[in-house]
Amino acid sequence: MTQSISNGLDQLFELLIPFSKEFNKNTYAAVFQEKYREFKPLFAEIAQVCEDSDNRFETVNEIAGVLPDKMKMILGEESSKRKKETILMGYNLGMVAFVIPMFRYGRMDACEEVVDRMIERWNDNGLSADISKSTFEEIQGGFKSHFCYITTAVCKSLGKTDDCYELNLMRDYRDGYLSGCEDGAGIIKEYYDIAPTIVKRINRLNEADAVYREIWNRYLLPCVTLIKEDRLEECKETYIDMVHDLQKKYFFS
Repeated sequence: MTQSISNGLDQLFELLIPFSKEFNKNTYAAVFQEKYREFKPLFAEIAQVCEDSDNRFETVNEIAGVLPDKMKMILGEESSKRKKETILMGYNLGMVAFVIPMFRYGRMDACEEVVDRMIERWNDNGLSADISKSTFEEIQGGFKSHFCYITTAVCKSLGKTDDCYELNLMRDYRDGYLSGCEDGAGIIKEYYDIAPTIVKRINRLNEADAVYREIWNRYLLPCVTLIKEDRLEECKETYIDMVHDLQKKYFFS
């Protein structure tokens, strides 16, 4: 691995938390494109070094291990599993929303191989908050269709489709009223950080359907009713209660 690749990967790692803080639907595309242009020479060099290597597997593995190894060093400084998972979620968002899509944006085979191995090593940390492959197009499209993790999981459990009335109503509320609130971006970001892990842990339960029905009755159905009655601030309070209650029960368990 060349020194310039090592330095570039160091820079990417240092940007993971800033990337996480930059993640919102209003600025995502512009920030992504700006940073991709900045790091495009790095990805091109990685691809070329892998292509020219006498031992491609070893080279891919060496490059793919840089970011995961740095993450493991940070996690190793904490003894509490809860603190580790909290730290990891911020880095995970930076990886999934920016770093992995940037590696894949140029459609280079070697970079795709690096991503596959990097994800394997990143997830090999003894914690349950795994990451997976993502693309810029998927993330950008997700602001419109796949952002409501918990609501989507609940509706699916109740036999409702992805374009059902309740999901569309909640998405419109999120993209309209909630995102326009002074604290809206922070609420949405917090939800995005923790919701995938909450859904994953609920899905592991034998009584998952019962849990989702309780979430529906206690939080989501009241939210739907409040939106229909134009009691939007009350809906926000119920929404926040849901996130915090589920965080305590499932994210830190």
